[in-house]
Amino acid sequence: MAVHGINHIAFRTPDAARLRAFHLELSSGRPAEDPDEIAFDVDAAGFDAALGRARRLDAVQRDPVAPNPWQPFVVLRDPDGRRIELTHDDRGVYWQED
Repeated sequence: MAVHGINHIAFRTPDAARLRAFHLELSSGRPAEDPDEIAFDVDAAGFDAALGRARRLDAVQRDPVAPNPWQPFVVLRDPDGRRIELTHDDRGVYWQED
């Protein structure tokens, strides 16, 4: 059996409207006691656009870092405290010469 992709992701929340609004626009909220995590790989334009929206909505928990030259990431929080990672995997950097 092979895994072909994600069928669905379920988030339990006491305030579905608030959580939906966050994931549509990225808004801020109070962290849950035991937050879940989801991570997305995005292209460079998507990374910059999502980071800009997250900053406007005060949802950035950790500013972007780059543990290596090809993979910057940022950590966000949704209104229920779930950790959201956005990563841009710049495969073009793999092939650059020093």
